[in-house]
Amino acid sequence: MSKASKGVLAKSVQDTGISDRRYVEAKKPKETVLALEMIGNGEPYRKIEEETGLGWEALVGIKHRHAGALEKRRQQLANDGFLQVEKLRYVADKKLSMLAEDDDALKKVNIKDLIISQAVAQDKSFAAIGEGPKAIVEHRGKEPSIADAMKVIADARAALQKEAVPVDVVEVEDV
Repeated sequence: MSKASKGVLAKSVQDTGISDRRYVEAKKPKETVLALEMIGNGEPYRKIEEETGLGWEALVGIKHRHAGALEKRRQQLANDGFLQVEKLRYVADKKLSMLAEDDDALKKVNIKDLIISQAVAQDKSFAAIGEGPKAIVEHRGKEPSIADAMKVIADARAALQKEAVPVDVVEVEDV
């Protein structure tokens, strides 16, 4: 975990501990920060309870009180990931250029490795612009589909509208 994201959690724990001395943040700040890190990493509550000594109720309260800090940490980690992707993209591009110029080195590389890497990169690029794989669901069973149910409901509404009696509504002030 980056120091910046750990600092966000520690600051949040400190602020909460100062604002209300009854909270676990004031009594056990180190354990609370560790618990928040583990919550942010998706660790199971039972494991967090064992490592921090904090109970389930305390963990639920901590997660609720520090939801903003956990979201901020998630954003920071996502930004860190994007930076790493850019660095890896640069290094991979440089390596591919070197391979393209060195026939002997290129002969040693398995074409399958290059094709798979290219396909994954292409899929990720398309997904980033919203052109990822799409699923088409087709209903072939004898049971009614959702579209069939929606049509029946629409037909029933239309039939009710035909039989409805128009009513004029007049608002009356309370006296």
